[in-house]
Amino acid sequence: EFETAVAEGRPLFNYTTTIQNHMSYTADKYGEGYVFPPVSTTADISPETRSMLEVYTEGVRDADAMLGRLTAYFAERDEPVVLVFYGDHLPYLGDNQLGYTELGMTGTATYWDALTSYCTPYVIWANDAAKEVLGRDLTGEGPALSPNFLMTELFDLCGWEGPAYMQATRAVKEQVPVINVPTGRYLEDGVLTGGDSYGTFTPDNTITRAESATLVTRLVEPSRRKTVSLTAS
Repeated sequence: EFETAVAEGRPLFNYTTTIQNHMSYTADKYGEGYVFPPVSTTADISPETRSMLEVYTEGVRDADAMLGRLTAYFAERDEPVVLVFYGDHLPYLGDNQLGYTELGMTGTATYWDALTSYCTPYVIWANDAAKEVLGRDLTGEGPALSPNFLMTELFDLCGWEGPAYMQATRAVKEQVPVINVPTGRYLEDGVLTGGDSYGTFTPDNTITRAESATLVTRLVEPSRRKTVSLTAS
């Protein structure tokens, strides 16, 4: 498709979804008798968690190799190319966050940050031709963003204003770059909100219709927002 677009002298936007490393992470995912490389960890984890980690990390290795081939191909192209990679959620590691609990990556850990329960990495990559056109090297760490704002971030990096919808999305992103609609939490001024005066997180709860309406209203109308002052426990 890329080569066809180049031959026809037209730009190309392609959105591709891969679920190769999606759950479930069972031992038979790669076929009966497949031997997974062991996962090294100092945590005391159960056989169930270790098995899921081995299957998951094998998928990560596959994804890394695939992305390596993809970037190597486009690095040799004369046409400017920008690629965006992201995952839409963290991997399932057992019911009730079994794997995360055993690895010390939940609220029971003293160093835990609530944002880590929702955060996945993203990468914006450009070949040399694109860097020259954009006047950017696209290196460094990007801001915390919800996936729905990645297109806006890409447009900003490319210097494109975009249609009215993109401009409206940009205005929201500038105020609230992270939104988690199912839980009604959002990031504002670097602070991830909680569900009560203590900042408590209840990720298993669903958001109500009233909470959804309030969230959208306060996103659109900054004057309706409220300052959150947390109570010390």
